[in-house]
Amino acid sequence: MSRELRTQKRNPTDTFVELTWKSETSQKRFERCRTIDLSDSGAAIECPEAIPLSANVLIWAPSFQVAALAQVRHCSWNRTIYVLGLRFTAKTTTGQSDPRAPDHYEILRLSPMADAETIERVYRTLAKRYHPDNLQTGDAETFLRICDAHRVLADPSGRRSYDAEREAVRSTPRFELQSKEFFWGIVGEQNRRLAVLCLLYRKRTSSFEFPGLTLLDLENMTGCTREELGFTMWYLCERRHARVSDHTDYCLTAEGVDFVEKTLAEGRVDLRALAAA
Repeated sequence: MSRELRTQKRNPTDTFVELTWKSETSQKRFERCRTIDLSDSGAAIECPEAIPLSANVLIWAPSFQVAALAQVRHCSWNRTIYVLGLRFTAKTTTGQSDPRAPDHYEILRLSPMADAETIERVYRTLAKRYHPDNLQTGDAETFLRICDAHRVLADPSGRRSYDAEREAVRSTPRFELQSKEFFWGIVGEQNRRLAVLCLLYRKRTSSFEFPGLTLLDLENMTGCTREELGFTMWYLCERRHARVSDHTDYCLTAEGVDFVEKTLAEGRVDLRALAAA
């Protein structure tokens, strides 16, 4: 992607990611692709082979515990290797210690006792249904989570590690936001804004490279519906406490940081509880 077309400044980086591209005839995986630069909306990544423009690729970044679906916007030869200009269309966290991480079995609608054949069959069905190229039912974020779940569960050793980590996380008590009373009425709407701001604050401070949360993330974390969050997110963006990044992620702004820290300093007990979560 040419620099004049970029909507955000990218930060130089030197990390390695795994990149997977599925063509019409086969699937190719490149395990160590160097990331040249990075922003909320895209990245420049080295790749041993040329990939067609507009193709969708899957990226896993172990150092950030993040998976992303991206579209190829530019591909050029740079002396010894191809450089891909990518635009992110969806991102999700992959670490099970993070409460935002989706449950792979729930994503694939499977029992934890499902065998390998069942996992493959269900994955193929769901991936076809939610692939971004499917004009009727395609959904980039859902497709990404399906692929990430399959990547883990299809590998026997990866699945054993995931199952152990999943069980450990589920057996550890943690604060839950999903309380209808907490978000009821006018005061509840105020609580919802504080809850969202605290979640965005935690995400911003814990993941500088990927500081945003999608609306689906916020639905899962708060227990609120998309419709209930609609007014909340509109208000926070109008107040400039949050902003929308690449049309999918919500990120905390500097004004939002100041508001959260000021409110904490004022001794709001409910906000302290949210922040501790």
